[in-house]
Amino acid sequence: MGKFLRNTSVAAVAMLLAGAALATGNLENPRNGATESGIAAITGWHCTARTIELSIDGIVLGNAGTGTPRADTAGVCGRSDTGFSYLYNYALLKGGTHRVDAYADGALFASATFAVGFLGGEFLTGLAASHFVPDFPAKGVGTHLAWSQSKQNYVVTKVEPLLAPSLVGTYTLRHVSMFVSNGLAMSSLAPGWSVEGTMTFRSDRSCSMWFRLSYGAQSSDASIGGTYVDSGYYVVINGETEVVVERGDTLTVHTLAPADSEWGSVVISATRLAPAAVANAAGERHAAALGVGSTIAQLVSGLSGGVR
Repeated sequence: MGKFLRNTSVAAVAMLLAGAALATGNLENPRNGATESGIAAITGWHCTARTIELSIDGIVLGNAGTGTPRADTAGVCGRSDTGFSYLYNYALLKGGTHRVDAYADGALFASATFAVGFLGGEFLTGLAASHFVPDFPAKGVGTHLAWSQSKQNYVVTKVEPLLAPSLVGTYTLRHVSMFVSNGLAMSSLAPGWSVEGTMTFRSDRSCSMWFRLSYGAQSSDASIGGTYVDSGYYVVINGETEVVVERGDTLTVHTLAPADSEWGSVVISATRLAPAAVANAAGERHAAALGVGSTIAQLVSGLSGGVR
């Protein structure tokens, strides 16, 4: 009799555990603490549910589609047709923080609190934009992103190897020199000359720079802003090609630029700032869309005691 009771108890416990496993489910998107935007799917899985109902901030959205293949749940559920999804336009929430609840056959089984990024309209039309993200998804490769109107979000269009370490960052100038046909025109290492400024290259391929050259008691400064294309051995800034001699924590570029009635050869060396120091860098004032060499040549020409 005692043996029968023990076997019956074990069987009952096993049935309870099996029932608990069959009731298992998970809300995977949005994750708790995540940020959502655009048009995307609310997704997850549940072992036994016939219907999955979703609500946001207590307002019922409706039933999700169910029965999609999820081979990764077969070990837990004993079946793989457990997935559910519901396509939703997060712009309808107009930003802020919200809560989504998921119900399996009327019983709450998962919730998540998430933030929403809002672009100012429920469905934006007529827009086009693209961006390049270096060293993503891994170091040494770059990802191209493009705006998708149907998804109201950015999508990956291409992933390609970087030809060289990324230029992205802010650099502080440490040395500038300029040569013309009959010899050295200026060098920030020479007595009387000094240079300061910053060069910033951003992941969206925009750039901004500020330079100040001083000779004796005189100084001249200029700012440039615009775009750049990094081609590895050279970088094109606002249409002007600069040869990259060294890159990494130290950036050295060599370029040609008009100097009065002749051409000058300009060499610029800069050091990458640590992230904490970027905020303290000298302010950049966007101005003409010039190249680096042209800007330096103009500054040198503007100082007495400059070229010759």
